[in-house]
Amino acid sequence: MFTQIDAPENVFAGRFSGRLSKDDIDAALRRLDAMLDSGQDVHLFIEVEDFQGLSGEAWKSDLGHSLHYLKRLKQFGRVAVVSEQGWLRMMTRIESAVLPFIHYEVFTPDQREMALAWAKGEGELNRPAPLKLLSTGSPDLIAFELDGRMTRAALDDFFTELRDAIGERRDVRLLGRITRYDGFDPAVMVDRRYIEMKFELMRKVSRYAVVGGPGWLASVIGLAAPLVKPDVRHFAADDEEGARRWLGEGGNQAPVAG
Repeated sequence: MFTQIDAPENVFAGRFSGRLSKDDIDAALRRLDAMLDSGQDVHLFIEVEDFQGLSGEAWKSDLGHSLHYLKRLKQFGRVAVVSEQGWLRMMTRIESAVLPFIHYEVFTPDQREMALAWAKGEGELNRPAPLKLLSTGSPDLIAFELDGRMTRAALDDFFTELRDAIGERRDVRLLGRITRYDGFDPAVMVDRRYIEMKFELMRKVSRYAVVGGPGWLASVIGLAAPLVKPDVRHFAADDEEGARRWLGEGGNQAPVAG
């Protein structure tokens, strides 16, 4: 079902829920086309609830219109996507990398009002830093938490703090607690500074435990572990105690404070 949400004339705001029919897609796109035909820049607020896919006819209609919009990309401004479904937020991240003219941001349902205000242009985003160091009580155990999206600015700040915390020490144990992972800015992966800082810090880490995160992360870590210098292991979100025990083998590591 598609439901239009009241918004300023330059903001397309709609809620999509359940399984979408061709009528749902056509109604939404007619509204969007009318806004674009006025010649103005259009901002979007898309709220997705319990998405169950598109019917075959809806899929064909959506695909046909998508090709039409490739010619009008520069008319799109801010795009806010609100969803509780992690895979959908990840697909939005991928699409934002493919369409660099458009400024996408993804939000969880508890951030709905912030997302709508941003789409309307009523203020800058004021999100807490997604990466932060945690207190451990041990100089040889350094811990951090990831809660959100890794941006270039956030990584710059985090790596500066992490470098200062490690200093000149070697054989450092590192624990990463992943509370929520909302992807990363694609530019990060080709940023030479990021790559250099990562290798510099990893040379000083002997063991690295990753706790929690999306389901696919354990498999990725399992494949990468033999190829990297630190001994890396993944632990389930409810097994942080096991991660601390593993990191403390051969030493006396203190608990991690949240």
